[in-house]
Amino acid sequence: MAIQQIGEILLKKKVITLDTLKYALSITASLNKREKIGRILKDNNFAGDEDIARALSEQSGWRYFNKKYVVSLPEVQRIGLDILMDRVCVPVETEKGLSFVFAHPFDIETTDKLSRDSSAGKEFYVGSESAILSSLERIATKEKCKEVDGIINVIKEKGLSGDELKTLLDRIIDEAIIQNATDIHIEPLEAVSTIRFRIDGVLSFKRCIPLEVHNNIINVVFSKSEITVSDFYKFHDARFSHTCLNHTVDIRVSCIPSIFGPCIVLRLLDITKTLINLENLGFHKSHLDVISRITRKPHGIIIVAGPTGSGKTTTLYAILNKLKNISTKIITIEDPVEIKMPLANQVQINEKKEITFAHAARAFLRHDPNIILIGEIRDPDTAKEAIRASLTGHKVLSTLHTNTAVDSIYRLNDLNVELFHIANSVSAVISQRLVRKLCPFCKRKVIIKKEVLPATFKQEFEKDTDEIRVYKAKGCSLCHGGYKSRTVIAEILEFNQNVRDMISASSLDQLKLIKKEGCLTLKGDVARLIREGVTSLEEAERITG
Repeated sequence: MAIQQIGEILLKKKVITLDTLKYALSITASLNKREKIGRILKDNNFAGDEDIARALSEQSGWRYFNKKYVVSLPEVQRIGLDILMDRVCVPVETEKGLSFVFAHPFDIETTDKLSRDSSAGKEFYVGSESAILSSLERIATKEKCKEVDGIINVIKEKGLSGDELKTLLDRIIDEAIIQNATDIHIEPLEAVSTIRFRIDGVLSFKRCIPLEVHNNIINVVFSKSEITVSDFYKFHDARFSHTCLNHTVDIRVSCIPSIFGPCIVLRLLDITKTLINLENLGFHKSHLDVISRITRKPHGIIIVAGPTGSGKTTTLYAILNKLKNISTKIITIEDPVEIKMPLANQVQINEKKEITFAHAARAFLRHDPNIILIGEIRDPDTAKEAIRASLTGHKVLSTLHTNTAVDSIYRLNDLNVELFHIANSVSAVISQRLVRKLCPFCKRKVIIKKEVLPATFKQEFEKDTDEIRVYKAKGCSLCHGGYKSRTVIAEILEFNQNVRDMISASSLDQLKLIKKEGCLTLKGDVARLIREGVTSLEEAERITG
């Protein structure tokens, strides 16, 4: 029987459309090096990791892997971690013994080799590529930590004699990428220099390095980013690229001169990272219903509001990914471009060449777009152009740095946008935050009395019984201080006729009363997560106050 093509399987399952399949097939045909159709569909975010894996399972006749397991460390050591990561395969121990999970079941060379070399009785499965790499990356992280600490110990004992610092910096960046850190902080103190990673929005101390080595490692950063080495006591913004796990990460460098020496922050931007689907960000169903409704409107501005690091860009791209199709023209202006978006024309801010948000938004209107994404509305000119684009029939997505949805209206008004223009052009404001999720492996249940709740949360739990079940962070080898990854909490102000009338009449204070009419607020949303055991009361208080 002929093997069914993966595109046909995904089409039959209604994961992709016929237009999408034709588009992907045309890409594979045009590439000099023929690319697998599954890879094209995944890279263009037409199909998710699990969709591809389940389709490959059906295509190959292997079972899809969804069992409980632990990674077989003896097999990892025997085969080699680098080989397993290159071939995207992981050996696991299940209740039935040793098994192998592949992302690419038609890798005959690897499957044959494992069939010959490994013990009898093993089973082969198909699994999600991201899940397999995540398992292997946890092991790689431990190896990287050992390597970094080993280099530091050699420097302490023998001093500098070669390229140790270049290797040290590379391994520190590798370790940060594997741990999903967004920033690396290298900071001199009076006696030592410290290295911290920002993981899930929180700075986490990693290690100290000798103070006498600090300036040397800064020299390595300066050399990579082409900063004049002697300019230690100046402010610097630069960039360089770093390759890890077979892909390139953009590193943004910020340097400030402290009293003990230059402080460096390295921002890690992986523009090739996979887009996250809107449904997987953690929005409550009521929020998803509102977003679905407002995105169906042919024009209007959708604003995502929140402080720095609240996931605004990720949400924008998740919405954009929901809207994209072959027949839609999408243009973006960003500072910087953080995620590569299939089927979108992405422009990056470059003020030296007069490429600004306002200038780009004005030029975009002559480029026949359906959807315009403006990375941030930060000045009156950009606000004016966003309003103009909306009023001329375009769908506009953007962000504002404000604390609440209602504050966004005040902010736009401060940017010289008339209230009646705001009322007629904005479709909705999504105000959001990111909260850390408790590690499912080590979180512990506790019962607390309602009277010990923080005053700011008493209203959210007033209908609960006197004793409330919550969960607290503990900490284990699989998490960061009891937390693992983040999820979104939000409140959405949808511009229905009632809201538009209030804004046009300058009755902004009345908008705050809308929250009492059944709308899910930030505090209400995080209270839901506390009840469900997703996050802790301490984390909720840290984020929402």
